[in-house]
Amino acid sequence: MTRFPDRFLFGCATSATQIEGGCRAIDWWQFARERGRIAHGDVPDVACDHWNRVAEDTELLVRLGVGAHRLSIEWGRIEPEVERFDDDALEHYRAELVGLANAGIEPMLTLHHFSLPSWLAARGGVLAPEFPERLAAFARRAARTLGEHVKHWVTINEPNVLVAQGYLLKLWPPGVSDPRLVPRAVWNLRRAHVAAYRAIHELVPNAEVGLAHHMRIATPASNALLDRAAARALDLTFNALFLDLPQDFIGLNYYSRDIVSFDASRANELFAERSVPAFAPVSDLGWELYAEGLGVLLRRLEKRGKPLWITENGIADAADTRRASFIRAHLAEVARAIGDGVDVRGYLHWSLLDNFEWAEGYAPRFGLYAVDYATQTRSLRPSGEVYAQIIESRRVE
Repeated sequence: MTRFPDRFLFGCATSATQIEGGCRAIDWWQFARERGRIAHGDVPDVACDHWNRVAEDTELLVRLGVGAHRLSIEWGRIEPEVERFDDDALEHYRAELVGLANAGIEPMLTLHHFSLPSWLAARGGVLAPEFPERLAAFARRAARTLGEHVKHWVTINEPNVLVAQGYLLKLWPPGVSDPRLVPRAVWNLRRAHVAAYRAIHELVPNAEVGLAHHMRIATPASNALLDRAAARALDLTFNALFLDLPQDFIGLNYYSRDIVSFDASRANELFAERSVPAFAPVSDLGWELYAEGLGVLLRRLEKRGKPLWITENGIADAADTRRASFIRAHLAEVARAIGDGVDVRGYLHWSLLDNFEWAEGYAPRFGLYAVDYATQTRSLRPSGEVYAQIIESRRVE
């Protein structure tokens, strides 16, 4: 058994679009209504109805005994029209943050978790020349209103995934496949992070600001030169594209690894065919369960000299037969890394609740709490009990 340091924070993570419901002023509201975009025709109209159930869901966090919670604020809800801010929406989020503080839970606040205001999407989204300054202006408004309640900020969640899904794979807004747009999207996202980072620091002097990076292990399928080159290219571009930007901590979102083979027909995916080893354990989404990868990435990131947070880590497991062992295995990797001197500050499990999983809709079940979408009843899964026990004892096998 390994004990976690007293300062280490256990928690959960959520995002606004995936749980709140009721916001029509975002690109995902329109995108989900386009035929064939979302599995089963699902839409984020109600999701988990969290907007109306904040107090109830805060009690769910208390029941787990967490010390931290990562949440996002919905940009389109706060700024439904360009430069018109909704003070009631900001007050709603301020009250949520106060409720977390009163419960002894440290918030981590994400500004941009994939969804954009409809007006900004209509102007080009992240490709718009004004995007960096628009995100900075949003950051300033959030910092003025919410800054006294938040120390840890995430400017953008998984910008690499946003680029791949929206501009190469056609799975997310704007739903196109045009490699020529990728450099501009990457450049604007990089500039937007820097602008928002500076804006938050101007108004919240003690803030710690970072990015949430989705990183995956890329393992060559063979020792063949082309397979090794494809794996290396995927690792360098997907994993490292935003790591060099200014950040006070590095947030790591880790889920799985890919076995990479060279495929000349996959130019939009850097000529990489990604697969899972035969007979490997997988999630409901077919992602390999590979806890060792988390330890590998933590040790790699440690060399950058910044504190680390696991800002997301979780599994789609509707039957709840693998989540408990998944949590134990991944936290064991975290504990070993800490024992080796890696400065890991916290682990935020994805997710507190089952939710709207973007293009996959409501079918994947990531929640420690199961959600009956017909009644909005939340039920703690057995794996959630296991996580609560680990938090209470601060120990993992």
